Amino acid sequence: MLNLRQLEIFREVIRCQTTVGAAEALAISQPAVSNAIRQIESQLGMPLFDRVGNRLVPTDEAREVMRGSEPIFSLYRAFSEKLKDLRDTRTGSLRVLSTPALANALVPRALKSFLVARPDMRVFFDVRRTPGVVEGVESGFVDVGFSLSPQPRAGIEATPICTGPMVCVCPPDHPLASRSEISAADLAAHPLIGFEPGTPLGVALARSFWTQALQDKVMVETRYSGTACLLAESGVGVAVVDSFAVVGGRYDLVFRPLTPRVPIEAFALTARGRPQKRLVRAFLDEVRRSAVRFADPFRDPS
Repeated sequence: MLNLRQLEIFREVIRCQTTVGAAEALAISQPAVSNAIRQIESQLGMPLFDRVGNRLVPTDEAREVMRGSEPIFSLYRAFSEKLKDLRDTRTGSLRVLSTPALANALVPRALKSFLVARPDMRVFFDVRRTPGVVEGVESGFVDVGFSLSPQPRAGIEATPICTGPMVCVCPPDHPLASRSEISAADLAAHPLIGFEPGTPLGVALARSFWTQALQDKVMVETRYSGTACLLAESGVGVAVVDSFAVVGGRYDLVFRPLTPRVPIEAFALTARGRPQKRLVRAFLDEVRRSAVRFADPFRDPS
């Protein structure tokens, strides 16, 4: 039986009709081509070429072998393209979980850019609270998860993606909208929207900014920054949320920096000890590129 390399040489000789031309096309020596053709003819027990001058003219039997090999090489080409797509992370499947804060804009924006060059990619994307994201990653249900400041866990590798600031959000006609930055004293003069105790955003604020005086002004408590933005947009009160919630102009709100600054960090969660797929690494690179805008929401987008 002939192997794939022998068939490849045989087909190139038919195409070029000289061993020299086939050798150049295959980047091997001319004697190697001649030896391969002699071996193929010996194995098959019949001549495949008529020598006419310096040309090798295929016999009818050779043309039959050529036609019979075409499906093999069509499959081989398709398989080679599949391998190339896998190498270049242009195909495959990706399963992603995110907490609501990062699912509002950061992860969708990264997915949009990631999929532009990967029309054959298949993605599963769902939104859950942090414990659900951690469980999904740890169990292998998803390839990667995203969360704000998750609690350490033995089976989870938490890799920082970017650090964004907490910002004050209010309607455009609110008195605070005219200020260039917002202090705790500024907020204390207005009804506020707060975060449920123990949430990543609530914990981040409580470390250095959120005082009891501010807590006394809280009209509504919620868990998610997206909900806080909707409440602020409705005029319920002023909110302090992460920059991931407001970049992209989804709400009719203005946002201003806090003084002093309060950082909040976004993390990618993967299973510790489990090798990452090339596809996951490529997607994380895209998330980092997309995260630049969220890390510095007050820069000029141009």
